[in-house]
Amino acid sequence: MSQALHTSSTGINAGQSQINVIANNVANINTTAFKAANMTFETLFSNNLSYGSAATKDGGGTNPKQIGLGVKIGGITRNFTPGTFVSTGRNLDTMISGTGFYVVQDADGQKFFTRDGIFSIDSAGNLVTQNGLKVMGAKSIYSNAGSEKTVSVPNHMLAKIKGDPNINAKTLKQLNNASITTGVVNIRVGTTTVSLPVGDGDTTVEKLVSDFNQALEDAGVDSVSFSAADGAISYSGTIDEFVSEGTTSNFRGETGLSVTNNTSTLLNQTVQISDMINYNDQNAITLDSVAVDENGILIATYNNGSILTQYVDADETIQWKFTSPEGVNIIGADVEAAGSSIRNSNLALELATMVNEEGLVSINNNLWKWGPDVGEIYYGVAGEMSFGAIESGGYEESNVDISTELSNMISAQRMIQMNSRVFSTASSVMETLAYLGS
Repeated sequence: MSQALHTSSTGINAGQSQINVIANNVANINTTAFKAANMTFETLFSNNLSYGSAATKDGGGTNPKQIGLGVKIGGITRNFTPGTFVSTGRNLDTMISGTGFYVVQDADGQKFFTRDGIFSIDSAGNLVTQNGLKVMGAKSIYSNAGSEKTVSVPNHMLAKIKGDPNINAKTLKQLNNASITTGVVNIRVGTTTVSLPVGDGDTTVEKLVSDFNQALEDAGVDSVSFSAADGAISYSGTIDEFVSEGTTSNFRGETGLSVTNNTSTLLNQTVQISDMINYNDQNAITLDSVAVDENGILIATYNNGSILTQYVDADETIQWKFTSPEGVNIIGADVEAAGSSIRNSNLALELATMVNEEGLVSINNNLWKWGPDVGEIYYGVAGEMSFGAIESGGYEESNVDISTELSNMISAQRMIQMNSRVFSTASSVMETLAYLGS
């Protein structure tokens, strides 16, 4: 009978452990991005009365005679299925729609993973969790090593736009302040009308100017020549008329060249962005709002209408993008960072994925940390490679299914009740045996 007592007690203990797991699931039914746990069971060792015997030519075989010694916890697994999106209308509330974890860092530099995408901007411009952990910024769209930069937005910045001295190397479609179409531009010099050919978008500014000068030479006009420097196209000499008749390119309208203006507007610009050291400067450009796009890249809008963000280019490199108050997009190498704040800034959220996410160890504050069975960890940007896209304006709710939890709770309750009945019965039998022996 003592064996029955021990066996039934394992059932009681296992049932109680299952209720503990269920209680934690139910308690976290409203916890952001919580992942429900499920307990499974396994048998304990059996008491082997007989191992059985094989059949012989004279007799049949016998099967093992075993009495099980109870139950034990087989495992506690996590369900990493994404929860439902909960809309809040807040720009910095985000959810990973698919695979991935945000990477965050505490004050000691220790890294953690989380699906909780409720973020805010602190007084220093850092993107932080509700507990003040800094959010890590991506260094590339796919890497097996994490970034050491955190996501930060300059609260104050100074943006200086200047002409790009390398305009000659730019193609027409790379010009930030113009979109020049293919065609011809007719000009009259004296009594001679010359058709200047405008190449396609892949034509460089240098080639465009060369074609213009070649057309002038072919027409026998040597008193006018075109050149390009410091972000603009200009001409020397006198043009008597820009002939609109027969013109098929928008060259004049995009450059502003005329018979009275021999230097174009800035066709290609470089923006130099830096942090404001003097926060009391009346010319400071201050942060107005921050949003997050589907790649998890922050879009910072300033009070003068300028926008600072990043993007993934055709070469899968994270680049800067600045939009002037006039709506001119300045991108990639045309954006120069100056000043310690912006140089260390990163606006792209880093996501992480791993071989075995169930190997992560859950800790407090909706955080997970590395576990021995996690395997290789990969880092990147949302919406690229295997990473899920970002949905902003809301967060991921818990994936706890209350009906499943109630069903499991009833099952665990019955498990405890039945094993308690067995325990009581075995105890009564032992009591009876004790009376018989007295």
